[in-house]
Amino acid sequence: MDAKHSKVREKIVETALHLFNVNGVQATGIDLIIAESGVAKRSFYNHFPSKNKLIEEYFSRKDDVWFARLTHYSSRSNVPRERVLGLFDALYDWFSEDGFNGCPFIRGLYDLEATASDPDLVDCIQRHFAKTTEIVETLLKAAYPKNYRTFVPQILSLLTGATVLAQAMGSPEAARINKKMANVLLPKN
Repeated sequence: MDAKHSKVREKIVETALHLFNVNGVQATGIDLIIAESGVAKRSFYNHFPSKNKLIEEYFSRKDDVWFARLTHYSSRSNVPRERVLGLFDALYDWFSEDGFNGCPFIRGLYDLEATASDPDLVDCIQRHFAKTTEIVETLLKAAYPKNYRTFVPQILSLLTGATVLAQAMGSPEAARINKKMANVLLPKN
């Protein structure tokens, strides 16, 4: 891929990332992406034969950022229990960003009407939640090897709930509130 081709593709992706974040994937049409990015319609379709391929790219990039953030914050301590609690610090960091507009995967469940949508997009969403669950399980297993499964749905609920509340409230404080709840929930070894 030459530099010009790559630059045009990146311009389309960056524009779509912004518009999908602000409006959601369903409410953002290809014509708006083309107009905002300033690329020709033909150029758009040379890079993305369908809107769904662009949405897959959006989900892929959001995944990369999400999992890098979780890994960073959960690895800041050598204490397994603190590593679990670090997930909430990752959320606080994310919720504090300019332009935080909720989880694209939670929004995607509704935007894409998962059962009627493109199976590849549904798979992107399912993989995201499965990998998040796997990370939570791994961290909990290190902290509570005998009974970690007990805490998995509870921690996932606190993480997801904080995300929804942060979007609804327009404040990152839900991450701190739910971190306190997790701190109460998780036994101190």
